[in-house]
Amino acid sequence: MNKRPFFVRIGLVVLGSLAVLALRHPSLAAETVTIGISTTLSGSIAELGQTGLRSIQLAVEKLNAEGGLLGKQIKVVSADDGASPANGASNVRHMILVDKAVAIFGPVSSAVGTAEETVTGQYKTLFFAFTSNDIKITTTNFNKYAFQVVPNTVMEPRAIAYYFAERVAPKWNGKKIRLATITPNYSYGRDTVDTFIKTLHELKVSFEVVSQQYPQLGATDYTTYISALLASHPDYVFAGIYGGDLITFTKQAQGFNFFKQTHAMAPYGRQAMRALGTQTPDGAIAWDRAPFWAENGPGFKEFMAEYREKFNDWPSAWAIIGYSAVQAWTFGVKKAGSFDSDKVVEALQGATVPTIRGNITLRACDHQADVPEYVGVVSNRIDPRYGQPIWAETVAIPASKTMITCEEAKRLQPKP
Repeated sequence: MNKRPFFVRIGLVVLGSLAVLALRHPSLAAETVTIGISTTLSGSIAELGQTGLRSIQLAVEKLNAEGGLLGKQIKVVSADDGASPANGASNVRHMILVDKAVAIFGPVSSAVGTAEETVTGQYKTLFFAFTSNDIKITTTNFNKYAFQVVPNTVMEPRAIAYYFAERVAPKWNGKKIRLATITPNYSYGRDTVDTFIKTLHELKVSFEVVSQQYPQLGATDYTTYISALLASHPDYVFAGIYGGDLITFTKQAQGFNFFKQTHAMAPYGRQAMRALGTQTPDGAIAWDRAPFWAENGPGFKEFMAEYREKFNDWPSAWAIIGYSAVQAWTFGVKKAGSFDSDKVVEALQGATVPTIRGNITLRACDHQADVPEYVGVVSNRIDPRYGQPIWAETVAIPASKTMITCEEAKRLQPKP
């Protein structure tokens, strides 16, 4: 027989119920709510992960300084995935189960991104891809908790192909253009180059592919690949190499007089041009997902000034998109009035979200944001405003030209 007074027994029941509730809803258990980012913080592509992490932290600092979110302060936990899908999945699982993270912000590598998305889907935790951009995240690997706020691996190469077809091909007066490609040997690289070539065919560009090279991500010696490219005598080389790998490739290619023998096409953004300076290949065709000199959404100037003051650097595309990813999550939480994943999903899908990049709409059918891709022409002149080269021409290719349809996305998504 239980001899404890009735009110004591009732109190213990209530406390027990509250404890269970707190375990199920960690946001109720403390004055802080945790979000996580597992990304690449070491190796040749580390700067992409590092600047992305900086932006997540900066966005949260600003949010906390303004009173937090739903009355709670936000905490960021982070981990290095080393560009390994297994590491990324393990990191995210720990963040969800141990740190009680209510949202995860994605990594650099698309291979890691799909691995992390799988884990977040299993635990019904929000996932925001803002650097990794594999279209599988919104199609074959899709779950309702995942959102992608970066142009995917169809949108980006389609944008480059449109620019090439409209601004480059006409100058050749119908002559067949000799095209070579070099991209890292994993899903991002192969999907990107395949879509670029497919779109050129669809746009009736006269060309032939004369060489295709697939080095490993993080390669340190590109000399054999450069020799093979030049041996094919291409008019243009599509180089879908990024981060520190692109810097390494460019410096080694210059030793072969590469950029005087062919026209280069590569993602020469803030990082590469800052590192290369006047050695940036003048006149190369470039693409970027959010170049700081082209963005002008509400609050962007203030963001850029805060980023510059805190880190003594201009924000990379990854920093800009990462900041907007936190804005999207914040918008969803406020609209839902809750940190609960299902309620935030309901609030975000199909919503138009105000960000420093302007308004972006997250399609209900696949949670892909309707964001542009930027394509242009590189200058190697140091811009006195920024202390580094930027592009001489910048063209925004709208998502309306590059996104797959909802019908196409739904056909690829897992069946309920």
